[in-house]
Amino acid sequence: MVLRLRALFTLVLLVLALQARADTLAPYQIVSGNLPPFAVESGPDHPGALASLVHDMALRLGTAPAIQFYPWTRALSIVGAQPRTLILPLTRTPERENNYRWIVKLYRQQFVFMALRGASINLNAMDTLRGLRIAVLRGSPNESHLLNRNFQQVLPANSVLDMARMLERGMADAIYGGEAINLAVLADYGMTRAQLQVSKPLDYGEIWLGGSLDIPESEALLWQNAMKQLVRDGVVRRTLARYGLPQ
Repeated sequence: MVLRLRALFTLVLLVLALQARADTLAPYQIVSGNLPPFAVESGPDHPGALASLVHDMALRLGTAPAIQFYPWTRALSIVGAQPRTLILPLTRTPERENNYRWIVKLYRQQFVFMALRGASINLNAMDTLRGLRIAVLRGSPNESHLLNRNFQQVLPANSVLDMARMLERGMADAIYGGEAINLAVLADYGMTRAQLQVSKPLDYGEIWLGGSLDIPESEALLWQNAMKQLVRDGVVRRTLARYGLPQ
């Protein structure tokens, strides 16, 4: 009997949390970088697959502030300095674990190397790659991914677009990062998938909606329940399919 009462009490608390309205929350802001196909600042693919999911979750919580786009390192500095700030798409790593409130998991990505097709590089030969010039996105976990594997020439760039320019101009032998993001940006730059060679995945990472540390776990629970609703209603499946992302 006691166990049943406890279970009922827990269920009541969960229902109350689900019914909580966002007007009981303090105002918050959402920041991101232009990282298609996950977050897209402008154009026909705006706002991007994961930004669209965050918008839909926010609507189910009662309000959806516009996502503010910045260079990625600037977005990271904002969430570290300003209260009640959310950020996406943020890869969760052990190094970042204590720096953010991890609100809700959005997607799982894979990290690969890319080079121009025709370049005499075996992208799956780690011993060879360790001595080459590899461009990565500044502020991402990819730099430490490679340095921890004894790569000797890791070149941080301010944007994936800069990484594309470095590859095209011969300033980098290859680039490393999230496959979906890099393919999308390089395609916009004019490098099609047919012009590139892509390695097997070197690593995987979970992409999260993160937040400043002042955001309480109780609010994270509301976001997580909203995400469960999107999964249940088929919104996640349809959104990922619309942007051509594997599920």
